[in-house]
Amino acid sequence: MPVSSSVAIPGVVESLGGRAVHWVRQPGGAPAVVLLGGCGVPYYAWDKVVAQLGGAEVVPLDRPGLVATAWPGVLPRLTDEVATLAELIAKSSGPAVVVAHSMAGLHAEALARSHPDLVAGLVLVDSSVETSPKRPGSGLVWLGIARLVRVLMGVPVLRPLGSLADRVLVAAQSRQRVFGHTPAIAKQVFRSGDATASVIAEQGAYSQQVFDLAELRTAAPLPPVVVVVLTAGQGGEQWVTDQSRLAQLLKGRQVVVQDSRHLIMIDRPDLVADAVRAVRAG
Repeated sequence: MPVSSSVAIPGVVESLGGRAVHWVRQPGGAPAVVLLGGCGVPYYAWDKVVAQLGGAEVVPLDRPGLVATAWPGVLPRLTDEVATLAELIAKSSGPAVVVAHSMAGLHAEALARSHPDLVAGLVLVDSSVETSPKRPGSGLVWLGIARLVRVLMGVPVLRPLGSLADRVLVAAQSRQRVFGHTPAIAKQVFRSGDATASVIAEQGAYSQQVFDLAELRTAAPLPPVVVVVLTAGQGGEQWVTDQSRLAQLLKGRQVVVQDSRHLIMIDRPDLVADAVRAVRAG
Protein backbone atom coordinates (compact mmCIF):
# COMPACT_ATOMS: atom_id res chain seq x y z
CA MET A 1 0.00 0.00 0.00
CA PRO A 2 1.08 3.64 -0.51
CA VAL A 3 1.87 5.92 2.43
CA SER A 4 -0.69 5.77 5.25
CA SER A 5 -3.62 8.14 4.86
CA SER A 6 -2.79 9.46 8.35
CA VAL A 7 0.20 11.29 6.81
CA ALA A 8 -0.62 14.61 5.14
CA ILE A 9 0.53 14.51 1.52
CA PRO A 10 0.34 17.64 -0.64
CA GLY A 11 -0.48 17.50 -4.30
CA VAL A 12 -2.58 15.45 -6.69
CA VAL A 13 -2.87 11.78 -7.61
CA GLU A 14 -4.22 11.10 -11.08
CA SER A 15 -3.75 8.93 -14.13
CA LEU A 16 -1.30 10.40 -16.64
CA GLY A 17 -0.15 8.39 -19.61
CA GLY A 18 -2.19 5.45 -18.36
CA ARG A 19 -0.46 5.30 -14.95
CA ALA A 20 -1.36 6.65 -11.53
CA VAL A 21 1.21 9.24 -10.44
CA HIS A 22 1.56 11.83 -7.70
CA TRP A 23 2.57 15.41 -8.40
CA VAL A 24 2.71 18.73 -6.59
CA ARG A 25 2.34 22.18 -8.14
CA GLN A 26 3.79 25.49 -6.97
CA PRO A 27 1.78 28.10 -8.92
CA GLY A 28 3.72 30.62 -10.96
CA GLY A 29 4.68 31.84 -14.37
CA ALA A 30 5.73 30.09 -17.56
CA PRO A 31 7.68 28.21 -18.59
CA ALA A 32 6.80 25.58 -16.01
CA VAL A 33 9.61 23.63 -14.35
CA VAL A 34 9.07 19.88 -14.04
CA LEU A 35 11.27 18.13 -11.46
CA LEU A 36 12.03 14.42 -11.87
CA GLY A 37 13.88 12.47 -9.20
CA GLY A 38 16.11 9.51 -9.93
CA CYS A 39 15.30 5.95 -8.91
CA GLY A 40 13.58 6.05 -5.51
CA VAL A 41 13.92 9.83 -5.13
CA PRO A 42 10.58 11.34 -4.02
CA TYR A 43 9.24 14.84 -4.62
CA TYR A 44 10.40 16.26 -1.29
CA ALA A 45 14.06 15.78 -2.23
CA TRP A 46 13.54 18.91 -4.35
CA ASP A 47 12.08 21.06 -1.56
CA LYS A 48 15.11 23.36 -1.26
CA VAL A 49 15.20 23.85 -5.02
CA VAL A 50 11.49 24.64 -5.18
CA ALA A 51 11.92 27.21 -2.41
CA GLN A 52 14.44 29.10 -4.58
CA LEU A 53 12.22 29.19 -7.66
CA GLY A 54 9.58 31.58 -6.43
CA GLY A 55 7.55 33.11 -9.23
CA ALA A 56 7.84 30.04 -11.46
CA GLU A 57 5.34 27.24 -11.86
CA VAL A 58 7.17 24.23 -10.42
CA VAL A 59 5.91 20.64 -10.60
CA PRO A 60 7.78 17.81 -8.84
CA LEU A 61 6.56 14.39 -10.01
CA ASP A 62 6.58 10.99 -8.30
CA ARG A 63 6.50 7.96 -10.58
CA PRO A 64 4.15 5.02 -9.86
CA GLY A 65 4.75 3.38 -6.49
CA LEU A 66 6.30 6.35 -4.71
CA VAL A 67 4.57 8.28 -1.91
CA ALA A 68 0.88 8.16 -2.80
CA THR A 69 0.39 5.59 -5.55
CA ALA A 70 0.55 1.83 -5.86
CA TRP A 71 3.27 0.12 -7.84
CA PRO A 72 1.53 -1.27 -10.97
CA GLY A 73 3.39 -4.58 -10.81
CA VAL A 74 5.44 -4.20 -14.00
CA LEU A 75 8.85 -2.92 -15.07
CA PRO A 76 8.46 0.65 -16.37
CA ARG A 77 9.27 1.21 -20.05
CA LEU A 78 10.85 4.34 -21.47
CA THR A 79 7.71 4.89 -23.53
CA ASP A 80 5.63 4.77 -20.32
CA GLU A 81 7.71 7.53 -18.78
CA VAL A 82 7.46 9.68 -21.91
CA ALA A 83 3.68 9.26 -22.11
CA THR A 84 3.26 10.30 -18.48
CA LEU A 85 5.46 13.36 -18.88
CA ALA A 86 3.79 14.40 -22.11
CA GLU A 87 0.36 14.37 -20.49
CA LEU A 88 1.62 16.19 -17.39
CA ILE A 89 3.23 19.00 -19.39
CA ALA A 90 0.19 19.29 -21.63
CA LYS A 91 -1.68 20.44 -18.50
CA SER A 92 0.65 23.46 -18.22
CA SER A 93 0.66 26.66 -20.24
CA GLY A 94 3.17 25.63 -22.87
CA PRO A 95 6.50 23.78 -23.07
CA ALA A 96 8.35 23.14 -19.81
CA VAL A 97 11.90 23.16 -18.55
CA VAL A 98 12.52 19.57 -17.46
CA VAL A 99 14.94 19.05 -14.58
CA ALA A 100 15.91 15.40 -14.29
CA HIS A 101 18.13 13.59 -11.81
CA SER A 102 20.02 10.36 -12.42
CA MET A 103 17.89 7.75 -14.22
CA ALA A 104 15.20 10.34 -14.95
CA GLY A 105 17.67 12.00 -17.30
CA LEU A 106 16.86 9.19 -19.74
CA HIS A 107 13.18 10.09 -19.53
CA ALA A 108 13.78 13.81 -20.02
CA GLU A 109 15.95 13.31 -23.09
CA ALA A 110 13.51 10.80 -24.57
CA LEU A 111 10.66 13.27 -24.03
CA ALA A 112 12.58 16.04 -25.78
CA ARG A 113 13.31 13.81 -28.76
CA SER A 114 9.77 12.39 -28.94
CA HIS A 115 7.81 15.58 -28.18
CA PRO A 116 10.06 18.56 -28.98
CA ASP A 117 7.09 20.92 -28.75
CA LEU A 118 6.71 20.14 -25.03
CA VAL A 119 10.28 20.89 -23.90
CA ALA A 120 11.65 24.41 -23.43
CA GLY A 121 14.99 23.26 -22.02
CA LEU A 122 16.76 20.55 -20.02
CA VAL A 123 18.70 20.57 -16.76
CA LEU A 124 20.26 17.16 -16.18
CA VAL A 125 21.30 16.64 -12.57
CA ASP A 126 24.05 14.01 -12.39
CA SER A 127 22.15 12.16 -15.10
CA SER A 128 22.72 8.49 -15.82
CA VAL A 129 25.28 7.88 -18.58
CA GLU A 130 26.13 4.61 -20.29
CA THR A 131 28.82 4.78 -22.95
CA SER A 132 28.23 1.31 -24.48
CA PRO A 133 24.63 0.18 -23.96
CA LYS A 134 23.98 -3.47 -24.74
CA ARG A 135 20.73 -5.26 -25.50
CA PRO A 136 19.40 -6.31 -22.07
CA GLY A 137 17.68 -9.47 -20.92
CA SER A 138 13.99 -9.86 -20.16
CA GLY A 139 14.10 -8.41 -16.64
CA LEU A 140 11.89 -11.22 -15.31
CA VAL A 141 14.21 -11.89 -12.37
CA TRP A 142 14.01 -8.24 -11.29
CA LEU A 143 10.25 -8.31 -11.67
CA GLY A 144 9.99 -11.42 -9.53
CA ILE A 145 12.16 -9.88 -6.82
CA ALA A 146 10.08 -6.70 -6.82
CA ARG A 147 6.85 -8.66 -6.44
CA LEU A 148 8.31 -10.78 -3.65
CA VAL A 149 9.61 -7.76 -1.74
CA ARG A 150 6.24 -6.04 -1.99
CA VAL A 151 4.68 -9.06 -0.29
CA LEU A 152 7.41 -9.30 2.37
CA MET A 153 7.07 -5.61 3.23
CA GLY A 154 3.54 -6.41 4.32
CA VAL A 155 5.07 -8.07 7.39
CA PRO A 156 5.06 -5.34 10.07
CA VAL A 157 8.46 -6.24 11.54
CA LEU A 158 10.14 -5.77 8.14
CA ARG A 159 8.70 -2.36 7.27
CA PRO A 160 11.29 -0.29 9.18
CA LEU A 161 14.05 -1.89 7.10
CA GLY A 162 12.87 -0.11 3.97
CA SER A 163 12.96 3.25 5.70
CA LEU A 164 16.39 2.55 7.18
CA ALA A 165 17.80 1.49 3.81
CA ASP A 166 16.52 4.70 2.23
CA ARG A 167 18.13 6.87 4.90
CA VAL A 168 21.46 5.07 4.60
CA LEU A 169 21.48 5.39 0.80
CA VAL A 170 20.61 9.08 0.91
CA ALA A 171 23.36 9.71 3.44
CA ALA A 172 25.84 7.85 1.22
CA GLN A 173 24.93 9.93 -1.83
CA SER A 174 24.93 13.35 -0.18
CA ARG A 175 27.39 15.45 1.80
CA GLN A 176 24.58 16.54 4.10
CA ARG A 177 23.97 14.74 7.37
CA VAL A 178 20.34 13.95 6.60
CA PHE A 179 19.65 11.71 9.59
CA GLY A 180 17.06 13.47 11.71
CA HIS A 181 16.56 16.19 9.08
CA THR A 182 14.17 14.50 6.68
CA PRO A 183 10.50 15.51 6.35
CA ALA A 184 8.05 13.58 8.51
CA ILE A 185 6.62 11.86 5.44
CA ALA A 186 10.04 10.43 4.56
CA LYS A 187 9.89 8.13 7.56
CA GLN A 188 6.78 6.51 6.08
CA VAL A 189 7.44 6.36 2.34
CA PHE A 190 9.79 3.39 2.26
CA ARG A 191 7.89 1.44 4.86
CA SER A 192 5.57 0.81 1.93
CA GLY A 193 5.96 -2.34 -0.11
CA ASP A 194 4.88 -0.42 -3.19
CA ALA A 195 7.69 2.12 -2.83
CA THR A 196 10.34 -0.53 -2.24
CA ALA A 197 9.07 -2.65 -5.12
CA SER A 198 9.02 0.36 -7.45
CA VAL A 199 12.69 1.05 -6.72
CA ILE A 200 13.62 -2.55 -7.53
CA ALA A 201 11.47 -2.45 -10.67
CA GLU A 202 13.18 0.72 -11.88
CA GLN A 203 16.58 -0.87 -11.32
CA GLY A 204 15.38 -3.84 -13.34
CA ALA A 205 14.12 -1.58 -16.12
CA TYR A 206 17.25 0.55 -16.30
CA SER A 207 19.23 -1.41 -18.91
CA GLN A 208 16.25 -1.65 -21.24
CA GLN A 209 15.56 2.07 -20.92
CA VAL A 210 19.21 2.88 -21.67
CA PHE A 211 19.06 0.66 -24.76
CA ASP A 212 15.77 2.18 -25.93
CA LEU A 213 17.14 5.71 -25.56
CA ALA A 214 20.22 4.77 -27.58
CA GLU A 215 17.94 3.61 -30.40
CA LEU A 216 15.81 6.75 -30.12
CA ARG A 217 18.92 8.90 -30.48
CA THR A 218 19.48 7.46 -33.94
CA ALA A 219 15.88 8.06 -34.99
CA ALA A 220 14.90 11.42 -33.51
CA PRO A 221 17.06 14.54 -33.19
CA LEU A 222 17.21 16.62 -30.05
CA PRO A 223 15.42 19.96 -30.53
CA PRO A 224 17.53 23.14 -30.33
CA VAL A 225 16.88 23.84 -26.65
CA VAL A 226 19.25 25.01 -23.93
CA VAL A 227 20.78 22.08 -22.03
CA VAL A 228 22.76 22.26 -18.79
CA VAL A 229 24.46 19.13 -17.43
CA LEU A 230 25.21 19.37 -13.71
CA THR A 231 27.86 16.86 -12.64
CA ALA A 232 28.77 15.76 -9.12
CA GLY A 233 32.48 16.46 -8.83
CA GLN A 234 32.84 13.84 -6.13
CA GLY A 235 31.72 11.15 -8.55
CA GLY A 236 35.30 10.76 -9.74
CA GLU A 237 37.36 11.73 -12.77
CA GLN A 238 35.86 9.12 -15.11
CA TRP A 239 32.33 10.15 -14.14
CA VAL A 240 33.09 13.79 -14.90
CA THR A 241 34.51 12.74 -18.28
CA ASP A 242 31.45 10.63 -19.11
CA GLN A 243 29.19 13.53 -18.17
CA SER A 244 31.23 15.82 -20.39
CA ARG A 245 30.58 13.48 -23.31
CA LEU A 246 26.87 13.59 -22.54
CA ALA A 247 26.94 17.38 -22.58
CA GLN A 248 28.72 17.32 -25.94
CA LEU A 249 26.20 14.83 -27.35
CA LEU A 250 23.32 17.09 -26.31
CA LYS A 251 25.16 20.27 -27.36
CA GLY A 252 24.84 21.45 -23.78
CA ARG A 253 26.98 23.11 -21.14
CA GLN A 254 28.53 21.08 -18.34
CA VAL A 255 28.82 22.50 -14.83
CA VAL A 256 30.93 20.41 -12.44
CA VAL A 257 29.72 20.82 -8.87
CA GLN A 258 32.92 20.06 -6.97
CA ASP A 259 31.43 19.99 -3.48
CA SER A 260 28.57 17.60 -4.21
CA ARG A 261 27.83 13.92 -4.38
CA HIS A 262 25.09 12.33 -6.49
CA LEU A 263 22.15 14.11 -4.83
CA ILE A 264 23.07 17.57 -6.06
CA MET A 265 19.59 18.91 -5.33
CA ILE A 266 20.27 18.25 -1.64
CA ASP A 267 23.95 19.25 -1.52
CA ARG A 268 23.72 22.35 -3.74
CA PRO A 269 20.10 23.33 -4.37
CA ASP A 270 21.28 26.87 -5.10
CA LEU A 271 23.25 25.73 -8.14
CA VAL A 272 20.34 23.65 -9.41
CA ALA A 273 18.08 26.69 -9.09
CA ASP A 274 20.69 28.85 -10.86
CA ALA A 275 20.78 26.39 -13.76
CA VAL A 276 16.99 26.34 -13.98
CA ARG A 277 16.82 30.13 -14.07
CA ALA A 278 19.46 30.24 -16.80
CA VAL A 279 17.58 27.74 -18.95
CA ARG A 280 14.24 29.48 -18.38
CA ALA A 281 15.83 32.73 -19.50
CA GLY A 282 17.05 31.03 -22.67
